[in-house]
Amino acid sequence: MPSVLGLMEQREARARQDLESWTEVLEQAQAEVDAARERVEPARVGREELVSVLAEESTVDTPASVPSGGEVVTAVGGSGLGAVHGERPPVWRPGMGEQALSGLYREVFAAVVAASGPVNGVELTRAVGREAEIKNEVEKIRHRAYVLERRGWLVRAEDGRFMPVPGAVGRGVSPASAERPRPGAGTA
Repeated sequence: MPSVLGLMEQREARARQDLESWTEVLEQAQAEVDAARERVEPARVGREELVSVLAEESTVDTPASVPSGGEVVTAVGGSGLGAVHGERPPVWRPGMGEQALSGLYREVFAAVVAASGPVNGVELTRAVGREAEIKNEVEKIRHRAYVLERRGWLVRAEDGRFMPVPGAVGRGVSPASAERPRPGAGTA
């Protein structure tokens, strides 16, 4: 018959697992909130600038105003390959390479590709040259990895570590990854 102390230890272990699981969910949600906050002001300023430019351009055959809830669905002169820093990455398709990514998304993807195995948020943060001791920096990098996962570039293991989707890029083929130190190499 199990001892009362043993049962209490099991109960505590289950409670700790629940706490860790919910803490991870909360951190992921907070990263999403932070990223959304970061996008609001630039989006507002961009919309206002567009309205101003369209109002000044009398030769342009477009409406003079853009509704505040409106969304621009095509970029002028854009190739759809992610030329703007911070632009959401495209959904990965066979034949699409790292060059389709931009900014920090490209750096995060290159760091995952350069790794010798699955990497976590702290390792990714160090690999892209950010301070892993600053929780907000880790969350920014982890958020980029989550976005890359949702867009089909990365896959997440059960333990939460990231790795490239098989077929997204061959090991050692990526030009950006060749310049980047491997996460976890020489750091703990």
